[in-house]
Order: sequence, then structure tokens, then C-alpha cells
Amino acid sequence: MSNVSNVVDLLPTPIESPATTIAGVALFAGVFLLFMGFKDCSEGSSDHLDSGVRKIGLGIVATLLGAGIAATSQALPARKDERAN
Repeated sequence: MSNVSNVVDLLPTPIESPATTIAGVALFAGVFLLFMGFKDCSEGSSDHLDSGVRKIGLGIVATLLGAGIAATSQALPARKDERAN
């Protein structure tokens, strides 16, 4: 006989807010673009330098955007709790 209560749930638990997901995706994209931009800049030709600088700029914007969303999404639940009291 098998014990049903010992079954492991392999699916991840849902995230509490979609803002956390968006922030994570933006941070991942930003870091990815930063690394790709540095790789392009290290190759040295002018076309690669221009492409690398654009990728680095977009990576910085995406990273800052993701960090801002993450900070805002963490601060909002505290405000909702304060209003309830």
C-alpha cells in the first residue's frame, strides 16, 4: 500500500503578486543585456562597439526599472496593512 500523504508536489507555488514576476523578468533581461553589451564591446570593431553601447544602455534601464518595480511591490503591501488598522 502506498501512503498518499507523502506525495511531493512538484509544481511551484504561485507568486503573490504579478509585479514581482515583472520585476524579476526585467532584472533578468537587464543583466542579460549588460553581459551581451560587454561581450560586444570587447570585440573591438566600431559596429560591435555601437551595438554593445546600445545593449549596455538598455540593460541599465531594464535593471533600474526592475529594481524600482521590486522595491515598489514590496512597499505596497505594508501600506495596505496600515490602512486596515
